Amino acid sequence: MSRGPVALIVAMALAALLSIAGCATNGGVNRQDAAAANANVGADYLHKGQNDRAQQAFRKALGYEKDNFTANWGMAVVSERLDQPARARRYFEKALAIRPAPEVYNSYAAFLCEQGQTDQGVANFKRALKAGNAGDRADSLANAGLCLYRAHRVDDAADYFRRALKVDPKQGTALTHLASIEYHAQNYLSARAFMERADAATKLDADQLLLAARIELALNDRSAAAAYLKRHNANQPTASRSLSQLESSRQ
Repeated sequence: MSRGPVALIVAMALAALLSIAGCATNGGVNRQDAAAANANVGADYLHKGQNDRAQQAFRKALGYEKDNFTANWGMAVVSERLDQPARARRYFEKALAIRPAPEVYNSYAAFLCEQGQTDQGVANFKRALKAGNAGDRADSLANAGLCLYRAHRVDDAADYFRRALKVDPKQGTALTHLASIEYHAQNYLSARAFMERADAATKLDADQLLLAARIELALNDRSAAAAYLKRHNANQPTASRSLSQLESSRQ
């Protein structure tokens, strides 16, 4: 799923929550406006990581209007954060019943994948593919691939990653994970090609830089491996690695 499926999809959820949340009314309070105002407050707390306060605000919103979309989605996200999976599932399904938005399908799919419910997660990523934006479709495909990859269904994962790249050739999750798949299959030239594309498209994290170095070592290019390792050590000085250490830990 791109930074890990949950991090990526929760970030999408937070951005969307803030953009769709309602505004408070200036006149007398009606229940719908009060619900929207409290949902807006909850979304802001959620964005700041203040989960308990977010939950209180969303509950207050639902007290005014039980079918408020933002409050139900917000309660799903905050329940997931607070390790309340049964409650999270209930609110995700309620939010989707109110509005089957692709962003919620993505968020729910990532949650299901984290719960080990791979097939249900992939099914919800497929529902999210109805989004009109090409980049969103690529992310949904890549995150479905990541869900499968983490369930050790590598062939199925590779298929989704390749589909993601047909939509967006620069999709970082698809590129780096295909590099990993090709590396472990000992297809080192293909692994290098995917990693070079990923490096041009996005900032590689520490694990990805180590993988890139390992790929170059497998191709006997110690200079390129050292260059990747230097970048890794600059970003992770407390976990620096030497080329000899990397050679000795080849998988």
